[in-house]
Amino acid sequence: MHVSRRARRFRLRVRVATSRSRSFTVNVSTGGFCTELMRVLSVGERLEGLIHLSGRDMCFAGRVAWARAGDPRLGQLGRMGVCFEQIDPEFARGLDLRGSELATT
Repeated sequence: MHVSRRARRFRLRVRVATSRSRSFTVNVSTGGFCTELMRVLSVGERLEGLIHLSGRDMCFAGRVAWARAGDPRLGQLGRMGVCFEQIDPEFARGLDLRGSELATT
């Protein structure tokens, strides 16, 4: 099933921390993010954590929308997409500001 995206994605590498892992994003939008890590979670699994943007750690809650396992024997990271269910209200403003900076460079 294909779900169309509603928000513009920005190719940003920002830190994400949950109780289970630490990782970096591949891209970020106001709707969620894609991250790379050794062990992906199951689709539908809920998670909470912090995402670092504009010099701040911002709380989020979300669920795994899709996941693709990597291959640890080859050092290949997996990827997963997380949809925000809750995000700090300042996150969208910080992302818009950061996106404007990227568009002008």
